[in-house]
Amino acid sequence: MAPALIDSQESTSFHSKAFLGKDYASPRAPAVRPVVEKYTPPQGRFEPKCHPFEAAVSEEVNGFFLSHWPFKSDRERKKFVAAGFSRVTCLYFPMAKDDRIHFACRLLTLLFLIDDLLEDMSFEDGSIYNEKLIPIARGHVLPDRTVPVEWIMYDLWESMRAHDKVLADEILEPVFTFMRAQTDKARLTIKEMGPYLVYREKDVGKALLCALMRFSMELYITPQELSSVQPLEQNCAKHLSVLNDIMSWDKEYLAYQTGHPEGSAICSAVQVLSDETSLPYEACKRVLWVMCREWEHQHVLLVEEAEAAVNFPLSESLRAYIKGLEYQISGNELWSVTTLRYNSPGAA
Repeated sequence: MAPALIDSQESTSFHSKAFLGKDYASPRAPAVRPVVEKYTPPQGRFEPKCHPFEAAVSEEVNGFFLSHWPFKSDRERKKFVAAGFSRVTCLYFPMAKDDRIHFACRLLTLLFLIDDLLEDMSFEDGSIYNEKLIPIARGHVLPDRTVPVEWIMYDLWESMRAHDKVLADEILEPVFTFMRAQTDKARLTIKEMGPYLVYREKDVGKALLCALMRFSMELYITPQELSSVQPLEQNCAKHLSVLNDIMSWDKEYLAYQTGHPEGSAICSAVQVLSDETSLPYEACKRVLWVMCREWEHQHVLLVEEAEAAVNFPLSESLRAYIKGLEYQISGNELWSVTTLRYNSPGAA
């Protein structure tokens, strides 16, 4: 999620993957990858920005989960801190209100942690696990206070609704869509890039990240306004998904070797492109980097089109929302290329 809630862990992935996650899965194991020279991708177009309270919020949120989440070992606790889930959230939403950013950090951190748990479950068991949490998040079922994931989920949503019920409720269904995508068996069978990118919009948590951004920035945007920028959202989701796939490849490969055959199945644009083109995985990564840069160029063109629309002038809230999508793109990249979660998967 993501970070995502974006974990993506695209678990996957906030995974799930940055927020959060994974991608398409091929039912076969990837071939052994040859050692190649380090590749330097083309320069990105956008400058990332981080929320000014990142250090303080990271310390607070990390401390909360270190105190209450059932990590199995000190190594897992160190991995959790090194992953920087609150940091990616602050990079996703640098313009969040100071009194709201901690909500976003807690939610994406929780979704990343759940995503990691799902790697060791079958799709059926993972679905049962997630479905039990959904009515708890809605506030319809009280949690078992002896089960951390249940009371953390319940208390978080109750506090978010108490702060802003309208915008908090808009996040619920996108979160559930993301959670259900994590255990969707379709991820094992999609073999073409087009259908894969459509699936990944759910698995990377595009709607989740966008709704959480509106909550964190206190943006009240009409359905008509949101419909007008849907192409921008979809373009952003492609960038987040594929860049996450590039950088999380080693982590996904390691999880495939050690996790449950279904929950940790390789699900990545790298695999899909390799299957379609017969290119080796490292070559596919290079191709995908270029695609990401083209999606950045497309973002600029779509923004220009939106600004030039005479019959639908952009409100200040919608302008801020569009700028927020740009920061999601640049923030996700900065985190993905620096986090130990992806860049040292054996250690973090």
